[in-house]
Amino acid sequence: MYLHQELVAGPEKTTEEGLNDVQEIFKTEKAFPERRLRGVLEELSTSCIRFVTLANKDQHQAGRTKLDKERLKSCMREMESIGQQAKLIRFQVKRNTVRDKLKIVQNFLHRLRFLADEPQHSIPDVFIWMMSNNKRIAYARIPSKDVLFSIVDEETGKDCGKVKAVFLRLPGKKGFGPAGWTVQAKMEMYLWLGLNKQKKDFLSGLPNGFEEIKAPRTASCLQSLPPISLVYNMKQVFQLRAHMYQARSLFAADSSGLSDPFARVFFSTHSQVTEVLSETLCPTWDQLLVFDDVELFGEAGELRDDPPMIVVEVYDQDTVGKAEFIGRTFAKPITKMCDEHYGPPRFPPQLEYYQIYRGNSTAGDLLAAFELLQIGQGGRAELPSLDGHTDSDRGPILPVPMGIRPILSRYRIEVLFWGLRDLKRVNLAQVDRPRVDIECAGKGVQSALIQSYKKNPNFSTLVKWFEVDLPENELLHPPLNIRVVDCRAFGRYTLVGSHAVTSLRRFIYSPPDKMQQNWASSGSQSVQDAFPVLIFSITMTDDIVLLVSNEEKKKKKKKKKGELEEEDETDESMFDWWSKYFASIETLMEVYNKELEAEFDNFEDWLHTFNLYRGKAGDDDEAALDDDRIVGRFKGSMCMYKLPLSEEITREAGFDPNLGMFQSIPHNDPINVLVRVYIVRATDLHPADINGKADPYIVIKLGKSELKDKENYISKQLNPVFGKAFDIQATFPMESMLTVSVYDWDLVGTDDLIGETKVDLENRYYSKHRATCGIASNYSVHGYNVWRDPLKPSQILAKLCKEAKLDGPLYGPGGRVKVANCIFTGPTEIEDENGMKRQTDEHLALTVLKHWEEIPRVGCKLIPEHVETRPLLHPEKPGIEQGRVEMWVDMFPMDMPAPGPAIDISPRKPKRYELRVVIWNTDEVILEDDDYFTGEKSSDIFVRGWLKGQQEDKQDTDVHYHSLTGEGNFNWRFVFPFDYLMAEEKIVISKKESMFSWDETEYKIPARLTLQVWDADHFSADDFLGAIELDLNRFPRGAKTAKQCSIGMVQNEADLPCISIFKQKRVKGWWPFVARDENDEMELTGKVEAELHLMSAEEAEKSPVGLGRNEPDPLEKPNRPDTSLMWFVNPLKSICYFLWHNYRWLILKALGLLLLLLLVGLFLYSFPGYLVKKMLGA
Repeated sequence: MYLHQELVAGPEKTTEEGLNDVQEIFKTEKAFPERRLRGVLEELSTSCIRFVTLANKDQHQAGRTKLDKERLKSCMREMESIGQQAKLIRFQVKRNTVRDKLKIVQNFLHRLRFLADEPQHSIPDVFIWMMSNNKRIAYARIPSKDVLFSIVDEETGKDCGKVKAVFLRLPGKKGFGPAGWTVQAKMEMYLWLGLNKQKKDFLSGLPNGFEEIKAPRTASCLQSLPPISLVYNMKQVFQLRAHMYQARSLFAADSSGLSDPFARVFFSTHSQVTEVLSETLCPTWDQLLVFDDVELFGEAGELRDDPPMIVVEVYDQDTVGKAEFIGRTFAKPITKMCDEHYGPPRFPPQLEYYQIYRGNSTAGDLLAAFELLQIGQGGRAELPSLDGHTDSDRGPILPVPMGIRPILSRYRIEVLFWGLRDLKRVNLAQVDRPRVDIECAGKGVQSALIQSYKKNPNFSTLVKWFEVDLPENELLHPPLNIRVVDCRAFGRYTLVGSHAVTSLRRFIYSPPDKMQQNWASSGSQSVQDAFPVLIFSITMTDDIVLLVSNEEKKKKKKKKKGELEEEDETDESMFDWWSKYFASIETLMEVYNKELEAEFDNFEDWLHTFNLYRGKAGDDDEAALDDDRIVGRFKGSMCMYKLPLSEEITREAGFDPNLGMFQSIPHNDPINVLVRVYIVRATDLHPADINGKADPYIVIKLGKSELKDKENYISKQLNPVFGKAFDIQATFPMESMLTVSVYDWDLVGTDDLIGETKVDLENRYYSKHRATCGIASNYSVHGYNVWRDPLKPSQILAKLCKEAKLDGPLYGPGGRVKVANCIFTGPTEIEDENGMKRQTDEHLALTVLKHWEEIPRVGCKLIPEHVETRPLLHPEKPGIEQGRVEMWVDMFPMDMPAPGPAIDISPRKPKRYELRVVIWNTDEVILEDDDYFTGEKSSDIFVRGWLKGQQEDKQDTDVHYHSLTGEGNFNWRFVFPFDYLMAEEKIVISKKESMFSWDETEYKIPARLTLQVWDADHFSADDFLGAIELDLNRFPRGAKTAKQCSIGMVQNEADLPCISIFKQKRVKGWWPFVARDENDEMELTGKVEAELHLMSAEEAEKSPVGLGRNEPDPLEKPNRPDTSLMWFVNPLKSICYFLWHNYRWLILKALGLLLLLLLVGLFLYSFPGYLVKKMLGA
């Protein structure tokens, strides 16, 4: 089975290489990644077909166990499936779907890896030990499948018959963790494992040019043995040039959060090191390492195609002790033979990125190039000259030569220094006078010194710049290092934390598109095509109509002729904020199922947040996270552009050279803000009590202010509805991190934290997306949808136009407004509280605000009225979500007009209702009992009813005894009081879970009425006959007569017109009882005539009724037949009824026959006398 395992390993390897190529294309933003992915899928499909073909030939070979045969069949099925799917997906790969298809191919790769793993190893692995003084000091383990030989090339192990580098590691427990990552020794080995009959091929993979030295053959050893040694007569001499340019994002090996890195390069039996660069995670060595006279054995062609591997290890230099291992990477050099020309396209080699690995995790990237140059007969003089003279400042170190070194251009980097946040203590002392140092490619700039971090953590000077030479290729740009130091007594500077910006691409300035500017200034005609005329009728009447669901509209269309249905007039007072939340989420407000930051790119449209790190990075084995190393945050931004800058940009009106590209940014002076936090509800909270529930309440923290809502905790709920608004006054930037926590209330002991979420209010406040207060979809001056921003839409629009230096807004006749040559239309009338209409421009301004992202050059999407969903996390359980909270935040500057009162989002209180159900009659109820004396079928019928969730309050009618036809007469009233939420269509029940519960638990369940029919028994349990469950919001109208009532009213309920008791209020009719038979099919078991009457609590109090047939408003007693009594009460009457009911026709026939016989007898008796009288003439 090892042979077939290698057949699977082939497609696995090629697929993995292809996927790496596709990901590299994405990373470097090259064109046509879909073409490479199609090639990968085609190659995978071909490999799968080849596997199935070869496996079919070997399927019936002898010597295979059952496991081998079944596994082979499984592999064939799986490979055939993968091949067919790959062939199908290949034709579906398009430019817009390439990322989705890439995930599918990665799934194929996981399946191939699973198949390549042999479940039962039949050949032991190969172990190589390095001994010293009879002690095992290092070893390597080589899977036997990798060196197994086969006459079929596809089935041969990947390392069989090849010279490979083997790295020895420490044995036992020493080999685990960081200590075991260091290589103890590197060996180049040739391994071959095969059958004895195939031993003639064991040297076929060795490089040519060797001579075998065999041991002398003895009489005891007649078989040919492998040679004891090989002597190579053919060797090649090379020079290796390792161009070590730079590394980025290295592992932090020191407690300062930085490293002192150097690189060691291993090739063949040679090794060299670069210089040590102090305190950096992104070293730029810019160093050429030359390995002279490297002897390699074998033919020149083989060495050109498959040169030995280069190993590069990066270490951290420590002043005391050995250097600490950071990571390792492998590379293959580009080989040039002496007869080849040193020139394009292969030479000089281009710098490439190599991933550095530390154990199983990544530890950075190395930017380098490696070339292996053969030394011919003329010696080193024939090699390309090292035209880079040594740098006098760096001693005998050779820099990377021109041609390989990137082409540099002059760039200016402007840095926006905004402020520092949440700085932690350094060496037990608080940070008081911090400064930020920016460095890139040896150049940099320093921020102004913050004189008192406690009083104002923002910088006094906002923008500074420096010029630096950077590669023209953006992918080769060096990282930008941000370091924060604290200025302490006696001129000491202590490192607080650092951050490395590995990619500067997002900070590169791109000038506005001229085509876009022309389009923006081309007049209203082209804009009309791009911006369709939008006409909105935003009045309160339309808002209310929006709340009518489509389902109700469809029902009204299905009304039959002559059938009158009551329609409640829409009352504005019925609607509140929850009406928008439940009924019109899609039309009136946005409900995001994620954080608002995830939807709007963390609000980093111009102000970015950089986490500062300090401390040694943790390894996977230690389960340490980078979050533990965060010691603060730097807020600012960068802008990078090539010099010289176009004069068109600096010629703009109001261009301030001190601010550079950061024009029109607000000042960073402290500002007082009213923060209003709305907490809607929480979902899927983690249980905090032993009963699997929690008693959650909200805690709001902002700076030193803390608001606890402990008194209003919600008992035993994992999905609580809070509906709370909290107002806090804060001063930015000192108090800008909002923490919303959910705690579990405990009767005894301290309350437990369930989870918390943190919101950076400062980035929201200054964002161009205007996250201070969401833009409502409609403008209203009264009602549930009232405008809540202190600024009207026209004022907001005027402010935006002024900040963006746009013309407008210009309001024209006919409901038109012009902004930056874009024309929008909309209504111009608004209705006040008295129903009077007046002219206004607010609707027009709101239309522009809702389409602000379509304004050329300056447009961006403005935050709509919304609810965001944020995950709750626990500091002691990082990365594990403890629930989610739905909320939103409004911010109002204190120097602006005061906002109105907070919107009332308190949970709706359920309304008290009373449902009166009158059971009049039943019919065609199945007969369950057999009479003891006569065998007659009968049932003692009664009806039971309850509302769902109130089973303990079920009510029963009296018993209709001895029903012989299934008919029952009751005239019995059920009364069910309940609390109901109209918006959610749920019944609210509050009850204690047990006698030991402290509070009542609230449940919300659907409003459903259950009616059951039973057969009463005296000496055994009652027999269930049938039931019907009516959804009080949607249930079929009852039949007018018992004959019209059928089982179809239950089976075809979706197709029948339905009514709601909350709208109809009163309904009477016949409904079927159903039950499941032995075949689990629905069958009709009876019919019930009932009347449902719904009343509010106030109405019920005015007209009370009694249960059953009791006062007040008693029902008449039912007119039941006498046989409903028991046999022993009136046995003679019951026997008479039984005989007459069952044998009445027989009795009538017998009486008729008896009367006929009597008449015949009388005739025969009187006939002789009458005949004699006639004969005698008497």
